[in-house]
Amino acid sequence: MDITVDQREAWAKRPENREWENVIAPHYKRPVGGLDIEALHEIARLNGLLDTRDKYGNLNVGQISMNIRNRLRVLWKNGTLKLPS
Repeated sequence: MDITVDQREAWAKRPENREWENVIAPHYKRPVGGLDIEALHEIARLNGLLDTRDKYGNLNVGQISMNIRNRLRVLWKNGTLKLPS
């Protein structure tokens, strides 16, 4: 699955998506670029999503990240998201 530059820019322009990324990004994005997939798996585990390694193990890192973040976003919208301190 390829995501075009236009699709990425359109997604980033939506205020709700920007707000969500401001919440979650500091916990999994590295300051020098890239992402820490282990940190996302840990956040998922903290929130009771125990199947992320098995369920997404066949995907690339970007797809794993997208799927975990989408599941965590539901918890954020419900006000039940737990983040590491």
